[in-house]
Amino acid sequence: MPRSRITGNLIDKTFSIVANILLRIIPTTSGEKEAFTYYRDGVI
Repeated sequence: MPRSRITGNLIDKTFSIVANILLRIIPTTSGEKEAFTYYRDGVI
């Protein structure tokens, strides 16, 4: 599911918002960001 289409219950939406914030705040490499994005999209 694309990140632009966040659907589901409150927990899913909250996780998506927190994950987006963490991805911007935490200093990571581009590979780590890509892996985290795949993980986040798989959870949603």
